[in-house]
Amino acid sequence: MELKTYQARSMSDALARVKRELGKGAMILHTRTIRRGGILGIGARTFVEITATADPKVIAARSGAGRPDELRAGVPAGSSAPVQGRVAAAYGIEKPAPAAGGPGIPQSAASTGAPHDIREDLLAIRGMVRDLLLQNDPARPADVPEELIEHYTRMISHEVARGLVMEIIDRVRPRLGESEAPMDGEDRETRSQGVSAENVREELLRYIGESLPPAAPLQLVNENRPTIVALVGPTGVGKTTTLAKLAAHMKLREGRSVGLITIDSYRIAAVEQLKTYAQIMQIPLIPVTSPAEMGDAIRRLSSVDLILIDTAGRSQKDDPRIAELRTYLAAAVPDQVHLVLSTTASEAAIRQAIEKFSVLGARQLIFTKLDEAVGFGVILNVLRSFDLRLSYLTTGQAVPDDIEVGSARRVAELILSPGVTPAGPPAETPGSHASLPNRAAAAQGV
Repeated sequence: MELKTYQARSMSDALARVKRELGKGAMILHTRTIRRGGILGIGARTFVEITATADPKVIAARSGAGRPDELRAGVPAGSSAPVQGRVAAAYGIEKPAPAAGGPGIPQSAASTGAPHDIREDLLAIRGMVRDLLLQNDPARPADVPEELIEHYTRMISHEVARGLVMEIIDRVRPRLGESEAPMDGEDRETRSQGVSAENVREELLRYIGESLPPAAPLQLVNENRPTIVALVGPTGVGKTTTLAKLAAHMKLREGRSVGLITIDSYRIAAVEQLKTYAQIMQIPLIPVTSPAEMGDAIRRLSSVDLILIDTAGRSQKDDPRIAELRTYLAAAVPDQVHLVLSTTASEAAIRQAIEKFSVLGARQLIFTKLDEAVGFGVILNVLRSFDLRLSYLTTGQAVPDDIEVGSARRVAELILSPGVTPAGPPAETPGSHASLPNRAAAAQGV
């Protein structure tokens, strides 16, 4: 008996190797997913493993016996054809047919020679791949509706809390008619086929959006004095770059007068970076080294529309430094305090940062580095756990681009996305004054 095992990162790659090495007559005997590499399971990668053969004796024995251990994931209701035959056919691997009317092929198909429907082949492939992805998820409830399994998997892959995932599934299910019992003679699969994939996704987007507070981007709230906005957060989250993006946007696209204050005297590079931005945009920048100097700096910038304050990064575990930062902000009396957090941090670290920085009066969140994140579920988890509102999302280093208003709809799109590389913010037409803050009106809804 000649059996060969192939491993690849995806089912299509593994099947291509089977076809290339064993030919079109190969038979798939077994599939499974495995994890390799990493240390103690951390960093391990998932591979698809296929056991196949081109041995005529094995093929004849398997085809004639209809063994129960043949792979049958994704077989449409009422069909007795083994799924590996359809999968093999879809990838150009021909499975030898048993005798007419024999086990594994309906007699009508054997006698007429009618080819399998392509749609059935695709459904079989999709079902097998889905099952391979989910078979190592023992926590998945058995009653997740068929049309929601793909979205369930995506949300789990983005590390949305399982409780939230099931809440979303349970709330959207009635909107799809899933709560009603099937009529006589109507099975669950038949009912689910009546709901389009577009409708399913739209219902999920709508519910997730409705469950989140509206976005709260920067707003100019004062007419006779500057609006003062401070950005705070842990070290290395991108506060200075984000502040430069907001300043450039308000100055260059909104035509507003802007002034900058930095109290990040601990990092010379950060001050020099902000100074460079300020010189390019012709914006005044005032370094402040003590709370006593903050009031004077505010007075010197009293003629501008907006004052943006860049603060030094503070570890959420450094209570004395956070308390020191609080004295600076008490002297500035900001109208808004935005807590800047990186989506690359662990959820535990993000939650701790929110709790520790709450003493600074932060009521809005900015999530940065979406282009480096391994998942976006933390955004939803946090917004549903704390009384805070999302203001912005950033995806890169470009100033004033790579930033967008963090609408509830956008968060929903991120956690339902098949991958973890977000599309950048909407492109602006050169010379256009359509702005981030002015897009807030659209972001107030979902």
